[in-house]
Amino acid sequence: MQSREKQPVSAASLYPTVVSRAKILLSLLKINPFGKLTTNDLTKDKTHPFSVFRGRTELYSFPESQSEAAARVQENVRQFNGNYIFVFVIFFLLSLYKQPIPFLTLLASFPVTDYLDKLIIKTGLDQAYPFVRRLLFFISKLGIAALLMRTEVVIAFFFSLLAAYFAMMLHGALRILHE
Repeated sequence: MQSREKQPVSAASLYPTVVSRAKILLSLLKINPFGKLTTNDLTKDKTHPFSVFRGRTELYSFPESQSEAAARVQENVRQFNGNYIFVFVIFFLLSLYKQPIPFLTLLASFPVTDYLDKLIIKTGLDQAYPFVRRLLFFISKLGIAALLMRTEVVIAFFFSLLAAYFAMMLHGALRILHE
């Protein structure tokens, strides 16, 4: 009975594969994943959130070329855009989970601007001085933006957006297209 011995994998044979796959993944940074997205894609029936992230392993493989990776990403963004938005929301909420002050600041910013706008309309400033309404609304937005910057909500937003973008690109490139 012959025993099969595993052949050791040398670094020299592994290097071209790693480099080519890295080039394929880095080429995804040059494409616009939303290039083929239309308004009809945003309104069609979707799969349940996260159902595309779990599943059989045969649904995933590494693309053979840069053009195949780009085509996969664009098509998967068309099919699963709602799921990718859901991933962003989850990342954003998780980034604010341990920070109650920024989260409450974000939630309080919406009613404050709404209240100021209704107060301006109620006092009649919008009819007498339309510029004053715009100016006060701009000042309130500027103040809220400064407050959100101070409480690091904007930083959490951009890091969540960045994490969701990379998750979308990686998932889109690795998921095989359905014919």
